[in-house]
Amino acid sequence: EGEGAEGDAEAGSPGAEEEEEGVPSAADRRACDAEARPPRQPAVKLVQLERLPPVLTLHLKRFSAGGGRGAAKVSAKVPFPLELQLGPYCSAQAPPESLSDLGSPGGGGARYELSGVVEHQGSLSGGHYTAFVRAGSSWYHMSDSHVSEADEEAVLGAQASLLFYVQV
Repeated sequence: EGEGAEGDAEAGSPGAEEEEEGVPSAADRRACDAEARPPRQPAVKLVQLERLPPVLTLHLKRFSAGGGRGAAKVSAKVPFPLELQLGPYCSAQAPPESLSDLGSPGGGGARYELSGVVEHQGSLSGGHYTAFVRAGSSWYHMSDSHVSEADEEAVLGAQASLLFYVQV
């Protein structure tokens, strides 16, 4: 009576809950793993620049995969500065020995000024590229055969796809 009833399994059958002799149960293995694991400690992933270029070109991703709908243009405003200070991201003479050493700037000449911006106006299927270029202390907006003076507000409001920074 009760043979073959749900929940009953004969020893050695595929549904048997009984552990083999000498093999620890899953719960025992988890407990053993937790005891053997070393205590957690903080970790830092560090990427530092060793040498800096005279002109730093940054390409901003302005297109995304549309999830089955094809590609789409990313029109979100991406703020960018007129000046970059890359000292904190440069490698020092020796790797940092502690977390407090991470703020120590490395290589000199790590200051950059924005000198050009390329933007795309329009959609993925069509549009027009224009550029803002700095000459001395003045900015100019260039579009095919037309050049006009521009102010910093217009430059910083551009939908940038390429940024050019010159080392100072």
